[in-house]
Amino acid sequence: MRSLIFVYGVFCVYLYYKQTFYVEGMPFDSDLPYHIKMAVEDHWFYSLTALIYQLFFLMPWGNILTALFLGLITLGTIALTTRLLREMSVRAGCGSVPEWLFLLLGFLCNVAMPFYVKAAHYQRYIGYQSPSIWHNSTYICMKFCGVLVLLFYLRLEEKYREGLSVKDWLFMAGALILANAVKPSFFLVFAPTMALFLLWDLFRKVPFSRIFIFGLTVIPSVLVVLWQNMVLFGNDTGNSIELNYGYTLTLHSLHPKATLILSVAFPLFVLVFLWKELFRDKWYLFFWLMWGIALLQVTFLSENGTRARDGNFMWGYSFGIFMIVLYSVVKLLKLMRAPTGIWENRYLRYGFLITSWGILAYQCYCGIVFWIRLCQGETYWM
Repeated sequence: MRSLIFVYGVFCVYLYYKQTFYVEGMPFDSDLPYHIKMAVEDHWFYSLTALIYQLFFLMPWGNILTALFLGLITLGTIALTTRLLREMSVRAGCGSVPEWLFLLLGFLCNVAMPFYVKAAHYQRYIGYQSPSIWHNSTYICMKFCGVLVLLFYLRLEEKYREGLSVKDWLFMAGALILANAVKPSFFLVFAPTMALFLLWDLFRKVPFSRIFIFGLTVIPSVLVVLWQNMVLFGNDTGNSIELNYGYTLTLHSLHPKATLILSVAFPLFVLVFLWKELFRDKWYLFFWLMWGIALLQVTFLSENGTRARDGNFMWGYSFGIFMIVLYSVVKLLKLMRAPTGIWENRYLRYGFLITSWGILAYQCYCGIVFWIRLCQGETYWM
């Protein structure tokens, strides 16, 4: 399994290397050459990745260094996803799960794409409604940082009630700063969800001082977002954020209602049968809330000016999809290891599990086909 993932990483480095070059007609189409140009030539940036590109391109092999960096981030995301899956499974009571299975599922969740039906949408990409994206370097890095934040949050969310150490607080705040410095999209969907859970803890009589101290971990990141907002939407940019119902969600979708369902086919199917788990498993609720907040943002908010057609509110939504896919895998693992209620009927359980895993398998197949065609030079709008 590790050898397979290593080969995947090697080809990702090849793909990112080809993407670093701008060529008329754009074979190996991506946002990467524009990000590099903005950082290296225009010296205009809001993301930490731009500083990294500036450093790389001080040397003649900047393209190679950029590709290697993004390849390592891609493999690092799989490693962090595997660890997050393991920790979530322990908390969910999934019992003993082989390490190779965690690694396989961590990989699959990082290649899963929307349930492609040609009649519903002419592009495999389905707008920006995909948890797996290879053409946008800031999303690639944000995804890595977002999973890192959630690893810290998962460990500290219960520990904070007894009091956080300075080290714990700094690690959580630092991880959030890093995620924001790369791309604020993760923070915009994570912070409101965290706030709702902290508010719920307040009603459950958790000491306000503990909630306040834990909540303060987001403050440094708020300052980062405010700075990024000035860079992106200052008076001289001509860009701003506006209320515009449906614009971003329908920006690249011929049939937005259909593509919305297809983008979350696997986790939605699981939710239909396990909806009661939302009231029993707080992490299941947490990640569906994160997705719901992201959906609200992408439904009602958009940018105008030169960024109007970029659909940038979709990046947080893509991460929200990734997390409900990931936790739906945890719910299936638990059902396999510890069935209760109606799921003790093995025929009913097997039918549900086979169908669920089958939907995920097809979405992973869609992602692998998409990735292979990217490596062959096709545009991501295929």
